Amino acid sequence: MARFQLGKDEYARVDMCAPISTLFFPFLELVLITGLLWIVVGFMDQPGQVIDMQLRNGVVLLWAFLAFWRFVLPLMRSRRQRFVVTNKRVLARTGSLKPRVDSIPLQQIHSARRYKGGISIAVYGLDRPVYFPNVGRTKRVEQALREPVRR
Repeated sequence: MARFQLGKDEYARVDMCAPISTLFFPFLELVLITGLLWIVVGFMDQPGQVIDMQLRNGVVLLWAFLAFWRFVLPLMRSRRQRFVVTNKRVLARTGSLKPRVDSIPLQQIHSARRYKGGISIAVYGLDRPVYFPNVGRTKRVEQALREPVRR
């Protein structure tokens, strides 16, 4: 697992994970999937129906798979995503199950700004800014990147 290793005399100024609002649509999908599939299970369970129990259990298993795929996996990805500004560098961990950590020294950062719920960082030597989506409290992160480091 990719962990943050802070160096000697290095401390975190800002430490953010993805905002909980990134889970809005996965939650709505979970409600929709649960409602539809459990209506089907309720129809199968009503008196007088001759439905094989394996078919009913298959529908419940399908619900569990879809709930895991459409809600639990996005939840785990969202909680694993992390953005840290230290007094020496910026560390960003992706939200994937095999995370990658990007490290950008503060001396290499030309400018930073908020853009569509994320942070866009202009780095010397790159023709385009590096964009980190779904960063929590972007105003605070942008302010931490713009103000000088006090030692």
